[in-house]
Amino acid sequence: MTYRDLALKARTGAGWCAALLGFAIPVSTAFDGTLVVMLVFAWIIALPVSFREWGRTCLQVRPALVALLLFCALSIACLYSPASWKGAWSSLSKYLDLALIAVFAWAAATRTVRRRALYAYLAAVALSLLVSYGTVIGLWERLPGLYTKAEYPIGFRLSVTHNLLVSLGAFASLLIARELRRERPAAAAVMLALALACIFNVLFIVIGRTGYVVLAALLVYFSCTIARSRRTALVAVLVMTTLFASAYLGSQYFGDRMQDIASDLTQWKPGEKDETSVGQRIGYHRTTLEIIREHPLSGVGTGGFSQAFADKVRGTPARATTNPHNDYLMIAAQAGLPALALLIALYVVIWREAPRLASTLERDLVRGLLLTIAIGGLFNTLLMDHVEGLLFAWATGLLFACRDDRPREV
Repeated sequence: MTYRDLALKARTGAGWCAALLGFAIPVSTAFDGTLVVMLVFAWIIALPVSFREWGRTCLQVRPALVALLLFCALSIACLYSPASWKGAWSSLSKYLDLALIAVFAWAAATRTVRRRALYAYLAAVALSLLVSYGTVIGLWERLPGLYTKAEYPIGFRLSVTHNLLVSLGAFASLLIARELRRERPAAAAVMLALALACIFNVLFIVIGRTGYVVLAALLVYFSCTIARSRRTALVAVLVMTTLFASAYLGSQYFGDRMQDIASDLTQWKPGEKDETSVGQRIGYHRTTLEIIREHPLSGVGTGGFSQAFADKVRGTPARATTNPHNDYLMIAAQAGLPALALLIALYVVIWREAPRLASTLERDLVRGLLLTIAIGGLFNTLLMDHVEGLLFAWATGLLFACRDDRPREV
């Protein structure tokens, strides 16, 4: 066997790893971590043979290039962080997925890999729904590795992550149903049923306000893709209004969580200790903005946020935190406004480059992914979280692997 033969086998193995990640990311941290290591190892083996192709991918997939620049900015910020080298590296490693987008794109160069990955993801979402609904009706006993409490009916991930994954699953299923409705109506009906099961699960079964907001944004965007006339647009608006009104009136979780927002806002007072979810986030955001104002260009260094925040609230009733629950503020606080500009540029590039993808399905999928991460990042540090950060890098790489340089209609 020649080295080229070995490199080709490694490339094939990388493709399988990329596809299986679609199933692993929503289900198992150990499984997806193992697959990422195997994929990177296969890339290293194949690199001497496919270096030119991978380099071309880095240059052509603009989101990968911008993401790599953002990771470099965070890496440089480690040099002046007040945290120990271990602490700085620990914080930087949470963003490591950003540097792997081009590797994921290289691994998913074929249409077959991308199709397997998409359906593997939907299979994992369906399995999560099975566990969630099964818990509600008492089908499952307490199984190892599953969150099977009746009052907290989720499967493999905590509520915020679960709702984001399932919301994105609903959106992907609706897009596939849209594509199949004429040629394969039976398959389209299956996808529509999965989408409805996902939507019901997010709104009526599992708590998580971030999921509610993201699902609403995804449904609005999907409505825009099918609204070819004022009539269909009006129907879409009526359906969404009815759906969320039904959730507010018919779901105790949804109604209570919405009412809690108003209650938390009325209780919040600047500078005082606040135990409410919304009040704490407002306090975190205000203090983080003060940190950014004091270090606008350089930030406090990657890994230095915890110490900077603790210093800021020392002697006040406010609670210290290691996480401001906002991607934009976290990156700006650690690496300055230039890094924040790179993050925003990354999102803008993804949106603007989406029409160059090979089909409307990939275009709308990548924009749905962007809406999920960009909106969810307003309320959580999703890029630092293992599942959401890996999902973003993996899906961006796979979807932009089918980039077409011919201009397409937006």
